[in-house]
Amino acid sequence: MKEKLSSPLPKEAITQHPTKTYLSSIKAVYVTERFNEVFGVGKWTIKVQPEHANFETGMIVVKVIFEVPELGIYYESYGGNDNGGVNNKNFDLGDAYKGASTDAITKIGSYLGVGIDVFKGKHDTKSPNTGEKKESDNDKKWLNPGTPQWANALVKLKSDGTIQDIESVYKISKVNREKLINEAI
Repeated sequence: MKEKLSSPLPKEAITQHPTKTYLSSIKAVYVTERFNEVFGVGKWTIKVQPEHANFETGMIVVKVIFEVPELGIYYESYGGNDNGGVNNKNFDLGDAYKGASTDAITKIGSYLGVGIDVFKGKHDTKSPNTGEKKESDNDKKWLNPGTPQWANALVKLKSDGTIQDIESVYKISKVNREKLINEAI
């Protein structure tokens, strides 16, 4: 069971962290999929308990309780999500609660060994101290605000380019993609 839980996730399960661009992140659906593969569909449960909600800032914190009753497995973890608050055009309270829940589920997955290489930093795109690329990078570089590449991408978007043109050259996080589009408007 330990071997199945900690077996490598598919490449598409790992993305750039949306705010700490030097870190990698795991798409939560792959953790759910791994739980279903190892424990069985309907054999594990989660209970979500709201702990904190600030509608002005959009910060939601939940406590998630994970159980596999047949095996006596029990874990608790907190998860958070910042959805921008009621004044943000993208504010969605339901999404904020779901995001906080999946944050906690992903953390629980790490306790069980799911995506352990990601949590060990083996898929991070850059060193947090030096900003230098790690050997595990593929050919595309991450596009980040404040860089000359960002400025060039912005000029391209404002003239005749599309976001797909930019993404054919650079990897770009969901948050930075939206930011680039908004700056180009």
